Amino acid sequence: MSEAQLFEILTEMRLSGAREELEHQLANTGYTDMPFVDRMLRMFQAEADRRQRNRIERLTQASQFKYANANPEAIDYSKDRKLDKAHILDLVKCEWISRGQNVVITGASGTGKTWLACALGNSAVRHEKSTRYVRTSRLAEELNYARLDGSLTKLRTKLARLDLLILDDFALLPMGPQEKADLFEVIEDRDERASTMLISQRPIADWYEFVGEDLLADAFLDRVRNRTHRIQLEGKSKRG
Repeated sequence: MSEAQLFEILTEMRLSGAREELEHQLANTGYTDMPFVDRMLRMFQAEADRRQRNRIERLTQASQFKYANANPEAIDYSKDRKLDKAHILDLVKCEWISRGQNVVITGASGTGKTWLACALGNSAVRHEKSTRYVRTSRLAEELNYARLDGSLTKLRTKLARLDLLILDDFALLPMGPQEKADLFEVIEDRDERASTMLISQRPIADWYEFVGEDLLADAFLDRVRNRTHRIQLEGKSKRG
């Protein structure tokens, strides 16, 4: 078999990573004495790496992060923020997502809640976890439209399958009874099966008032209190 035929087969099989590695090996005489198995291993490792990069790129695009470039390595641990570094570094490992646990980030406006959530979300994507960021009011609109056009079940199923759902500006704007019911059904669908991150300017103690209805509030806050990592951000506003 000629080199051209081999390249053609790799192209037909969509093994572009392996093809690029083979081209690299053939162009460098240093690989001549390398054992055949080692050379093949490098080719298939290159292909595996390419596929992983592509998966992460697709997950990143689907996540719709507000701050796509928020990286866990750049998290600010300044004293005034009162962040528990050990706790955050543990969350970056994403084992909490594998266990179906949740995260609640609270703090005043401008303290970097959304940026931190996106950094943790990017860490999830790096671990190949399907993730979506969305403002709570925006999700309420989507659920309402889905209810009107008959696709509510489909949308809820899609949301339930996400490894991590990040809801920003939770309890910020008033919501009607149906909006609250739809939102909490989404959270209920994910309870103990997948992870949800809630970002809010309001402390958890004030959420009961936001929910309003006693039975619904009790059920919701019971889920927030259990299996949840809490982060309270302090410090001055980071907005210029």
